[in-house]
Amino acid sequence: MTNSIQDIAEDAQSYFIIGSNTTENHPVIGMRIRQAVKQRGAKIIVADPRRIPITEYATLHLKHLPGTDVALLNGLMHVLIAEDLYDKDFVAERTEGFEDLKAMVDCYTPEVAEEITGVPAADIREAARIMAATRPGSLLYAMGITQHTSGHQNVLSCANLQMLLGNMGVAGGGVNPLRGQNNVQGAC
Repeated sequence: MTNSIQDIAEDAQSYFIIGSNTTENHPVIGMRIRQAVKQRGAKIIVADPRRIPITEYATLHLKHLPGTDVALLNGLMHVLIAEDLYDKDFVAERTEGFEDLKAMVDCYTPEVAEEITGVPAADIREAARIMAATRPGSLLYAMGITQHTSGHQNVLSCANLQMLLGNMGVAGGGVNPLRGQNNVQGAC
């Protein structure tokens, strides 16, 4: 994890949860996120093919087809770049390869991403805009994106999304894997 559970719970203005049934598999973090929604008005975007319990608190539920995580993440990044919503200072000062990323996601318009993922283009645009407007945002994932042949690419795409938003190195941000056991979670 790049961030502590405390700063995720207390400082994040938004949460992007992908491949994680957070309330059932990580009840303490799930409870703290629900409290952030109720008490501070934090926003949740859930990307999961299933209607899981945390979706009841979500501003937006992106029901993408299984195995289409990278296409969904690329569609979100496309919107952030095309609509000039990304953190230009963070990207310029703290990242490498932006032009390569920009060229790669250029073909992932929301409409193309919709064809691949099944998520309506309007929802992809709305999700990207919410993430850009409610920073810092924490990205939380679990084995729902890592237990695929594309698991490595899924995690890299999550990191790219968070760097594009400037959500790295700040309280309430980060790329935060939620693991199945507390010793592994502590190691992360």
